[in-house]
Amino acid sequence: MCDNRANVRLLDHLPPPLSTSPAGQATPRKADLIEGLLTGLAVINAFSDTTPTLTASALATRLGLSRAAARRFLITLQHAGYAASDGSSYWLTPRVLALGHSYTGSARLPRTVRPALESVTAAVRESSNFAVLDGDEVIYTERATVPRVINTVIEPGTRLPAHVTAAGRVILAALPAPDLETWLANARLGSYTSHTIVSRKALTALIRGAAREGYAAVESQFELGLRGIAVPLIDGRGVTLGAIGISMPVATEPMATSVQRCLPALKRAATELRNLL
Repeated sequence: MCDNRANVRLLDHLPPPLSTSPAGQATPRKADLIEGLLTGLAVINAFSDTTPTLTASALATRLGLSRAAARRFLITLQHAGYAASDGSSYWLTPRVLALGHSYTGSARLPRTVRPALESVTAAVRESSNFAVLDGDEVIYTERATVPRVINTVIEPGTRLPAHVTAAGRVILAALPAPDLETWLANARLGSYTSHTIVSRKALTALIRGAAREGYAAVESQFELGLRGIAVPLIDGRGVTLGAIGISMPVATEPMATSVQRCLPALKRAATELRNLL
């Protein structure tokens, strides 16, 4: 049995659910949820670049579990091959990647988007990507790259704060005004470079501008020297599913030139995909 003391704090350590449920769907009853599974997912998500290894005591403190319960979850992950240990500390193994591959292998959307990304990359000779909104962040689920000595760090599975990405801003632009206000009020707007915009008023203006223009463009918001341009991916019912975008080094050309060169290919791909979705 899992330690029920974790129940109150557990969801704080899980990414917010993706917005893929039908509109108006009721929140599930607590009795319908398997809290042991939620705890197991929270344990996996507790590992990160800042905490690549965890002891049972550290995990217990992080998730609000008893040390005995944390130890059992870690031992179970090790037994299943998802974690390894030196007897005191634990770390994730590459088998965890299979969880992500289950999504990419079964989900129709990334497979549908992939050829369009390849067409964009071939047309403009820049790496392209597809992203969806997940709480405060965007997740990049598909990518087409162009050979380059120095490439951008965005790969499938990469999570970035939504407010610093072109994809995030253009997806947020599709939200109804009350939902956008709620998102901005609750989001963690971290600063990552001297150029990062964290003012809610300024972000609101930029997101509304993206809604008017039909695209968003950012520069050095998350990483100095990194530029992004994105357009919304809208299905045949008018629902925004995510964003397709391009990432490139700032040094290649001025922003206005990048937009003029890349935006037509992005819009063309979005239009073609809309007819398929």
